[in-house]
Amino acid sequence: MVKPITMEDEDRWDALVRDELSSTSHKHSAYSETNTLIDIASMSYAELKRTALENILRLEQQHGRLTRHNHYQDLLNAIAVDIRTKHRRRIQRQKELEAVKLTLGRLNNQASYLEGQLKTYNDYIEQAMVTLQNKKGKKRFLMPFTKQWDHERELARSGRGVPKFGSFKYSAQDLANRGILVAWAPYPERTWDKLDLTVSSNEVGVFALEGSNGPISIPGASAQ
Repeated sequence: MVKPITMEDEDRWDALVRDELSSTSHKHSAYSETNTLIDIASMSYAELKRTALENILRLEQQHGRLTRHNHYQDLLNAIAVDIRTKHRRRIQRQKELEAVKLTLGRLNNQASYLEGQLKTYNDYIEQAMVTLQNKKGKKRFLMPFTKQWDHERELARSGRGVPKFGSFKYSAQDLANRGILVAWAPYPERTWDKLDLTVSSNEVGVFALEGSNGPISIPGASAQ
């Protein structure tokens, strides 16, 4: 470890790095693992040896994991194990990479399929709404003196007329009984029997909601 470095040593190191780089398609060789802080393949043999000696002394003096009394045999054993298992670890990493790519491909295919399903569903819903709102049939019979009857008479008297796709007035209490209305701030439930909610549509897929207290519209209680 401490003998002077010769040109032959440098040449052997350069040849080893070239062989390692040529045997992999990655930018860095196996000597540049992702969990290391330096790229060993970019170092000269002198730099490599100096760094190795510094780390050996650190492991011996600061961590007590090596000892010169057995000529650093523990280090030699670890290097031998690394050399024996390097090829196996490389194959394992390649298999893991292929598995990840395969999984990613499946996920992309699944995402494309689900996007297509969502588009089909949205198109169907949109067409169904158009069909329902444009569907023509016999004129509905309104029971006289009902809330809806009064509502349509009020629209006619006001000159606004019934919207193209209808206007329907519901009691807030009735909507709550059906489980549709769950809260209406700041009005407590005990007042809902006096409040109404009107749902109307004059354009396909667009609905207007308006709250009222009897014939009087509630300020701010409207949405579209």
